[in-house]
Amino acid sequence: MAAEDCPKVKLQVERLPDLQIPRGDHSVIVAGGCPMVVGGHTSGFVPTATAEYYSDGEWHLLETVYPHDHGFSVPLRSGQVLIGGGHFEPLGIGHIHSVEMYDPATHTFRGFGCLDTKRCFATAVETDSGRVVITGNWYRADDMELFDGQKFFTHLGQVSQARACPYIFRMCDDVVVFGNMDEHAEPFDTIIVDRLKGEPFRVPLFDEWKPLRTLIETYSDNHRVGDNAYIFPVINKAGQVAICRVENTDFALLPTTSPVPMEYDGDSIIYYKNVYVNRQAGSAYLFGWGNNKGRLFVLAIGLALAPSPITLYYTDPVEPFVWSQPMLTAEGNLLIAGGVQKNVDGSPDNFSPVSTALLLPLNGPSEALLQAKGSRWWWLLLAAVLLALAAAALYLWRKRTTARPSEEAKIDDSIEDYATYETLMQQICRLMDEERPYLDSNLKIADVATRLGSNVSYVSACINQQRGCSFIVFVNGYRVDAAKQLLRRHPDKKIAEVWAASGFANETSFFRTFKAATGMTPSEWRTKID
Repeated sequence: MAAEDCPKVKLQVERLPDLQIPRGDHSVIVAGGCPMVVGGHTSGFVPTATAEYYSDGEWHLLETVYPHDHGFSVPLRSGQVLIGGGHFEPLGIGHIHSVEMYDPATHTFRGFGCLDTKRCFATAVETDSGRVVITGNWYRADDMELFDGQKFFTHLGQVSQARACPYIFRMCDDVVVFGNMDEHAEPFDTIIVDRLKGEPFRVPLFDEWKPLRTLIETYSDNHRVGDNAYIFPVINKAGQVAICRVENTDFALLPTTSPVPMEYDGDSIIYYKNVYVNRQAGSAYLFGWGNNKGRLFVLAIGLALAPSPITLYYTDPVEPFVWSQPMLTAEGNLLIAGGVQKNVDGSPDNFSPVSTALLLPLNGPSEALLQAKGSRWWWLLLAAVLLALAAAALYLWRKRTTARPSEEAKIDDSIEDYATYETLMQQICRLMDEERPYLDSNLKIADVATRLGSNVSYVSACINQQRGCSFIVFVNGYRVDAAKQLLRRHPDKKIAEVWAASGFANETSFFRTFKAATGMTPSEWRTKID
């Protein structure tokens, strides 16, 4: 199939409240369930010792201990966030040792130690043992160092190649480190993969396909598709992008139903190097922008089928266009907050960052958007579902025409699965209506699958196909309805009691989800019905 065969769906951009201050080259993470931006530089290319988190429909400004322009941030399993390195002088000058820890429960920062090596454009990942491996640098010597998880940073050893913004993927008690950009942002002729344990090695695939080069921070867990398995984009000499899958030390291209589209309607698509995997939904997203007309693009990659179906989402031209990496929210959407504009020659304008925040609703538009846009959204969603079904049917038909006898039974099973999605969806809805398991804030998709005698992959695929959203978005819809009933029937009940009784895990998640669904805060909604 040609790239033209990839389904294309228009995506409506939702404008969120602006950041408190404009910033570019900052870290973007989700901490404590809240989208967050850390550090970077503000107007005049001046580092800012601040961070902001999004909650209750607005950005909340915090002071960090140190400035971290081009620093790194890594969310830890403890719930805290390790932040370190970066430039501390204007114009991207000077490297720092400084590190601090952010606690999302109290929204406080604590400086506690220093890196073994001064770093900018570094990458960090927490290992299974709770220690953090850090590597990568900019116009300085590079190495690997280890944070013990408590206080101290120690030198681990040299690297085969000095790298800026490398990939670093956790593999059980080991890590692999690689990239296609040296400490001066120049590409490598030969790419060498380093390991925490074991000898460096070369990957034959990298002789033809190189990892994409973008000078942005990389987060290991964004790329993880399974235990010891990750995906990332690669590009060949002809400029064609593809998706590579690595498991342990094995690298191979991920088969897709069509080539990755490189242009659309007069726009050449420039893809970023980060992939955003929504493991619960079984999908992954590759973000890009149009080099000619300024559109935003998202390549959606299905992970449940082989070959992986892909769909290209596109927006209208966005003004002003900003160079910034997105973050994957808890709801499975992409959020772009801040960034730098482009100069006439296409280079980043670090002196004029923006405070714009945009949401790309990949799990479907909110209720407020549907009301604002009328039936147009329903037609788009219907078109997307029909395209997905058509692609699946075509794939199954082609496989059937070439399958061996032993394979035909599997294909018959798959066709039967698609035919019974509607029945399974009815069972899921009946479970929700009669037993109300969504009132348990710890409800997992595995719990639903067990109650129905099914499996996680099948339930997830069913909800995606029948409702066009992820499991968490589907369940939160019931929770929002439960909250509405409580607000309507018990006008004197405190908001804290409402979200707890509706099945939400915390107040932040409740306010964010409720406003996304209704366009109002719970208090505003209660006042309206009064």
